[in-house]
Amino acid sequence: MVPGLTLKNLLNIEITGSGTAFPERGRWVMNNDIHQMIFGDNWAEKMAAKNLRPDYYETELGLKKRYWTHTPGSTISHNELTSADLMIEAADNAIKDSGISKYEIDFVIAVTITSPKYSTSMGPFVAGKLGINAPAIEMKSGCASNIFSITFAAQLLQNGARNVLITCGETTTKILKMNSTMAYAGGDAGSAIVLSRTDANDKGIVAGYLNTNGFYSSYMGVNGLMPPNQIDLDNENYYLSYVEGTEEFLQQAWASTPEILYKASGIKPDEIDCLIPHQVHKKRTMAAAKAACIPIEKTINIIGEIANCGSSTILVALDNARKNNKLTNNQTALLIAGGGGISWGGLIIKT
Repeated sequence: MVPGLTLKNLLNIEITGSGTAFPERGRWVMNNDIHQMIFGDNWAEKMAAKNLRPDYYETELGLKKRYWTHTPGSTISHNELTSADLMIEAADNAIKDSGISKYEIDFVIAVTITSPKYSTSMGPFVAGKLGINAPAIEMKSGCASNIFSITFAAQLLQNGARNVLITCGETTTKILKMNSTMAYAGGDAGSAIVLSRTDANDKGIVAGYLNTNGFYSSYMGVNGLMPPNQIDLDNENYYLSYVEGTEEFLQQAWASTPEILYKASGIKPDEIDCLIPHQVHKKRTMAAAKAACIPIEKTINIIGEIANCGSSTILVALDNARKNNKLTNNQTALLIAGGGGISWGGLIIKT
């Protein structure tokens, strides 16, 4: 593993609000719905003939339902929800949860790998739609994007900002093939948090770790060139692809991150109140808990409820932890995420 960047003591920062977005214009899809889409009305017989188990995705991977704004592989419509729509609703919910005014937000970070605009930064676009007059950027670093975004927001808060909004939206269904395992694993979601400066010097990021290995950039993601060209369209290169050769490296990245954070912070596993991993599948969640030496009872595991929503997922899990009292004031959380060709990292946060 490459050394990466370890950070410590980005304090006097607290999470004041969080929110998610699953608008009614989308739909919730169960495993049997996908079986039917792929194999037809008599999907059970066809799957049996191919020795495929209908319960595999739930029993082995923990995937049960997911939210879709689009049916994978179908023609994309301009009437469908975009990642920007999901960002805006999630941000609005997070701002309301924080109790602050949108006019008190000093910086906006928009996160997505499925932007609806080719050259327009989603930061200013979303901020404008929300009526926020503040500097804004777009962050893109795969499924670890919000580990990077929270770290960047903390730097801003330590240097003059009062409140930073991070809002994320993913419509991965628009880059998935229906005849792929990814159709079961992929979901859409909006998620957001508000980070604020506080006088409490025991709150904030105790330790952070960021790393990237660009060797795998072509192994994960959409390989078609932009702007779209006919050759890549004909070869279906605008769908998400994943090369199995990355799996071993990703497992090493996930496994090594908790130890780095423990060493940097001096915090021991039994001091962690809540583990919040990026939700990939059940096996990855269990592996993350094992690597962090944290009981599964302290681990947020909502993969069965939302599937893998790309970079939005970890903030959905964070919001779930806060709203269900699994992460409250004066507690310690460990966040970990990795993916996207490949970036990875983690945070130990005191709330």
